[in-house]
Amino acid sequence: MKKLSYTLLIAILFVGLTGCGDDSTGPGTDPGQAPAIPDISQMAKPDISFFEENNPQGQKGKVILAGEYSNFSTARFKAIFGTFFASFGQVYMGFLNPAYNESAEFKDGLWEWSYSYSSEGQSGSMRFTAQEQGSSINWKMYMSFDDGQGGGYDNYKVMEGTTNKDGSEGQWTFNALDEDNSTTEAVATTEWNTTSDTERTITTKIYDEGNLSTTFDYEQNGVEHTMIFTDGESSDEDEVFWNTDTKMGYVIDANEGKLCWDANLMNTPCS
Repeated sequence: MKKLSYTLLIAILFVGLTGCGDDSTGPGTDPGQAPAIPDISQMAKPDISFFEENNPQGQKGKVILAGEYSNFSTARFKAIFGTFFASFGQVYMGFLNPAYNESAEFKDGLWEWSYSYSSEGQSGSMRFTAQEQGSSINWKMYMSFDDGQGGGYDNYKVMEGTTNKDGSEGQWTFNALDEDNSTTEAVATTEWNTTSDTERTITTKIYDEGNLSTTFDYEQNGVEHTMIFTDGESSDEDEVFWNTDTKMGYVIDANEGKLCWDANLMNTPCS
C-alpha cells in the first residue's frame, strides 16, 4: 500500500488547517447545540499514576541485589508500554485537533466540522461528522487530498466510532493512512467504558495488514488495576496487577512466570 505523503502529514499535523465550518442550519431548523467532540486519547487511557509517582532504584535490566532484578520496574515498563497501546488514538489526534476550535454546520441530519490546508502546491481537507441516534452519537472523519500533479483521493475514511453523549463509553476504529482509498483497513480498534473515576475497562486491538497483532485489556476496579497483553499469533499473555492502597502487585511474563513486589516495592516471593 502507498502511504500518505510525508508532506501531507507534516502539513496537517504541524502547519495547521484553516476552518471552513459555520453555524448555518437552514431555514426554520433548530438542531440545538453540536455534540461535544470526545477526547479519545483521554477517555481510553489507563490510570498508571502509581508507576509514575513511584520509581525505586533498580530499573528494568538492572540488578538490585545479587541475582535479582526489580519486579516493580519490570511491571512499570510494561504498564507504560500498555498505555501507549490503549491511547493509540493520540496518533490520530493531529487530524482531529483543529475541529475543537471550529464551529459546526448542521446539514442533512449531520453535524459537520470541516477544515482545509494548502502547502507547496498540495492541498487537502478534513471532514468530521457527528450524527445523534438516541442516546449515542456516531462519528466519522474523512480526508481528501490533491497532490497538485493530477493525483489524489476523495473522502477517505480515516476513523469512525460511536460514543454515548458524555463520551464515557464508546468504541472507535482507526484506519490505515493510505493514498489508495478504494478500501479501508483497520489498524486499531479501541473500546472503553468508564463508570466512575475509579471504575473503567479498556480493550484495544492492534492489527498488522488485517491480522490481529496484539490485544490489550485494562480494568480498574477501585484501587485494583489489571493489564493483560495477548499476542495475536501465539496467544501468549503477559499480565500486570497492582493495588494502589497496599502498593503490592505482580507481573506475569509469558517467559519468566510470576514476579511479585511488596508494600515497599521490593521483590518478594509470590504466594
